[in-house]
Parts: sequence; structure tokens; C-alpha cells
Amino acid sequence: MASLTVTIKEEVTINGKDRGNTNSVTIDNVTETFNRVLTITNTEQTVLQFQASRPSGAAFVDATLQYLRITNLDGSNTVDLRIQDTANTKEYFVRLGSTESYLLFNDKIDANGANDEAISISQIEKISAAATGSSGETADIEIFAVAT
Repeated sequence: MASLTVTIKEEVTINGKDRGNTNSVTIDNVTETFNRVLTITNTEQTVLQFQASRPSGAAFVDATLQYLRITNLDGSNTVDLRIQDTANTKEYFVRLGSTESYLLFNDKIDANGANDEAISISQIEKISAAATGSSGETADIEIFAVAT
């Protein structure tokens, strides 16, 4: 089995003082990796799925995802991600600007209405992506994930 080390480093100096930081986490027992660069259009498409027991090309077994990074590689277009638990009618959106990344360290979700304050964590079922705009925009995204 393998281990993945993820290091997040911020570098910023304000008024001559270093205000940056470095944080690392090691994920042990990694048995699966997924890495793909994918061109997406302005029509939303599923890029990852989570299934109860069947891993496949772009699908992970539920509760095995330990790390996910989706990076917008495009130099100008933005990308919208839709993270869904369709069985429980939960979803949220993330907009990635040019060269921005989105990170997850598990495959769980909770997304409630404005007046629902109860926390109810459930399984992500799929992640979709679309390049923003209505004039046929495209964007390349990189997906990197590991599972145990």
C-alpha cells in the first residue's frame, strides 16, 4: 500500500513580514489513484461518480475517497462544479476561476436550505462540471484523486 502526502503552502510577505504557512497531511493505505485531464464544454457533464460497491473508470466505491483535487487549467474561462447527493436532494456549487483548484478530503456532503440548521452528512453521488458562458466555451480540468 502507498501513502500520499499533500502539502499546502502559502507564500505572502506584508510589510516585510512573512505571513505564509505550510501544512501537510499524509494519507496512508492508498490503493487507488485517478488522474485525468478532461476538456469540458458549457454543457454540464458528470466527471466523477460514487457507487456503493462498483469502482470503475471515473467511479469510486462509497466512503473510500480520501483526497480529491479538481483544477481549472484554462487561462481565462471559469468552471462550475456541481457536487450532488441526488438521493437526498442535496447539492452545492463551486466556481473555479482560471487556474484555481478545489480540494476535498472525503466524499461526504451536507447542503441545506437557508432555514435548515441541522447537520446531516450523506454520500456524494456525483460531481459534474461545465465551462461557464453560453457561447461554446471550453476549459480543461485536471482531476486527481486517491482512495483506500
